[in-house]
Amino acid sequence: MLHLSFPTVPETVQLVGGPGRCKGRVEVKHKGQWGTVCKAGWNLSAAKVVCRQLGCGRAILTQRCCSKSTQGQGPIWLSEVSCSGKEADLQDCPSGLWGKNNCTHDEDTWVECEDPFQLRLVGGESKCSGRLEVLHKGEWGTVCDDGWGEKEEQVVCKQLGCGEPVFVSAKDRRRFGFGNGRIWLDDVYCSGQEQSLEQCRHRFWGHHNCNHREDVAVDCLGKPCRRDS
Repeated sequence: MLHLSFPTVPETVQLVGGPGRCKGRVEVKHKGQWGTVCKAGWNLSAAKVVCRQLGCGRAILTQRCCSKSTQGQGPIWLSEVSCSGKEADLQDCPSGLWGKNNCTHDEDTWVECEDPFQLRLVGGESKCSGRLEVLHKGEWGTVCDDGWGEKEEQVVCKQLGCGEPVFVSAKDRRRFGFGNGRIWLDDVYCSGQEQSLEQCRHRFWGHHNCNHREDVAVDCLGKPCRRDS
């Protein structure tokens, strides 16, 4: 039976509208409904709490959110949030009363954390070509080619800032060598629109029916993708 895992977040806070679960508009859950946090009173210490709570490493940016397309639509739950930076949960920080503020969604808060999901291409001539490896629990491992295709390659090349993918045949993969450690991911499925491979569906980490002769290799053009204005 195939078990697909999805990125999960603690039930009281999430970052939405950004490229991956570690960057986006801050939302908190109250009375079963998600709502935004006003920038009034917000600082980097509060962002540190959010990033820690999500398991996303250190906070690297916090600012007022957003373009109209990424603003919140529901209630504005919190404002005047004041954290020391040591709290385990954002809701442990002092704040104004829930839902009682004069804010608009133009003042929604945006936070960016270090994304712990890292990948690399090894064995090639540049960072844009090689055997695909992902980092999990401090250990690099490979990705099995079951279900792998062009859309998955597009996401990898995009995440690495390496432009568009070039098809790599099973025979051509050999020039990058085979891995000899963990096989971390199998049955990866992407739509091609994801900003990070982490956003794609896949089996549970370390669950596979593969050997290293099925390691994925990716070759990207190495030039930034053209973005339509």
